[in-house]
Amino acid sequence: MTDRRYRHRWLLLLPFLWQVGAVPLVNDIAWRPFSLPFPMVWQMLGILFTTAIIAVVFALDEKAERGDSGADGPTP
Repeated sequence: MTDRRYRHRWLLLLPFLWQVGAVPLVNDIAWRPFSLPFPMVWQMLGILFTTAIIAVVFALDEKAERGDSGADGPTP
């Protein structure tokens, strides 16, 4: 994991910071979109954000792995 090709995995810290780091900022917002408490909406948006980050990391991992397997030759 210390290989430079996998440095993009640090992106996986962003969902953690979204959910835990921003709680003090979000907890006191009184705005109620769709009649839901804002922290609940924040958590739901965090699920979408996390899904997007995981998809990006997966795509970058696949790209890095294809770069590795190309040097070994075609896989049957």
